[in-house]
Amino acid sequence: MRSILNKLTPQMFHQLMSQVTELTIDTEERLKGVVDLIFEKAISEPNFSITYANMCRCLMELSVPTTGKLGVTVTFRQLLLRNCKTEFEKDQGGDKVLEKKQKELDACLGEEAKSQRRCRVLGNIQFIGQLLKVKMLNENTMHNCVIVKLLRKQDEESLECLCRLLSTIGKDLDSEKSKVMPLCQTVPWLNIQEQRKTSSRICFMLQDVLDLRKDNWVPRRDDQGPKTIDQIHKEAQLDEHREQIKVQQQLMNKQDNQCGGRNSVPVSKNRPIDTSSLCKVSKVTERHTHAAAHYTHPLLEI
Repeated sequence: MRSILNKLTPQMFHQLMSQVTELTIDTEERLKGVVDLIFEKAISEPNFSITYANMCRCLMELSVPTTGKLGVTVTFRQLLLRNCKTEFEKDQGGDKVLEKKQKELDACLGEEAKSQRRCRVLGNIQFIGQLLKVKMLNENTMHNCVIVKLLRKQDEESLECLCRLLSTIGKDLDSEKSKVMPLCQTVPWLNIQEQRKTSSRICFMLQDVLDLRKDNWVPRRDDQGPKTIDQIHKEAQLDEHREQIKVQQQLMNKQDNQCGGRNSVPVSKNRPIDTSSLCKVSKVTERHTHAAAHYTHPLLEI
């Protein structure tokens, strides 16, 4: 199973899924091992969370007998959601004693360990969001078990997780029937920023979520996760075509400027106009005009 996950890409998805279905997964221990491997890969590689969520969707109904309980089965979905919940509650528990111990532990950890822990937390949140998008989680569970707890704490890590989550699932939940988005509208975003309880980085992330919602959840930069080789080739062809059109337009503009320069009189912008010369030219023109008016051709005198 590990070798299959190491090869997993959108291009190889269907081929590798057929190999997964051929594996012998007939006990709770084996099923739990498969779930653990997929879960760890998903939270450690958030850029591929969409692909791992699709794999979980295909294996969702896989079930095996529970060890020690006759007639009771456990499903892939149950074990996976249990892992997500356990990982999430490590940092969202309501026990003040545990929170104090966690802070003491964080103080002892080095920067690298803190960074790894933060990546796991954010990776888990993003994976939970992708599970909602593939219908492995329902909205009520997301609201009661995730959103409410993140809003309740309002520390920097929880707010960052909330921003990451809403950036992932906001478009799917932003409706009149949804319980999530009306709740987000009541969050005291401005109070958080005015009281300076958070860093500038988190304040900018909160504002980005609000701006994203104003734009109907259309991101400025299209980020659809990993792509197939065919998609990459098509995008490369489109980029090359756009570049060719840009070069052609520049050449056309250059030719137009050159043609316009031949038929126009260059004017110096820096040299002032000599008004005395204009007066002299005007007087000479008047004399010629007066002489022409009184001139009579010799043939007309005959």
